[in-house]
Amino acid sequence: MSATAIPTFIVPVKVVDFSNTVLTLTLGKSRYGTAQPQLDIFLQPGATHRQMSALLHTFAASLELNTPGSERWIVQTERLSEPNHCRIYLELAEGDHAEAMRGMMLLNTLLG
Repeated sequence: MSATAIPTFIVPVKVVDFSNTVLTLTLGKSRYGTAQPQLDIFLQPGATHRQMSALLHTFAASLELNTPGSERWIVQTERLSEPNHCRIYLELAEGDHAEAMRGMMLLNTLLG
């Protein structure tokens, strides 16, 4: 039996203060009229496009990694026209109430 070393990469990390970010969890409707769990995100004034993008990618990655393998929904992100406003939502596969509630529980993990 042989062992292969796992490569280690050290990259610089920039820390951004998102403590004044407002997160609002709602169960909205998709364009097809089905339930759509979503998290509206309002960043503090002065936040940059890059900070918004980084936050959306971070949240989406967390949701993807914590989605059970049995779920078939799609994690989506959207930058909205209002300054410092974006959202992350789930495109449900079935669109039924049970799936929507499981999606809401997953999005709720981002609220801390």
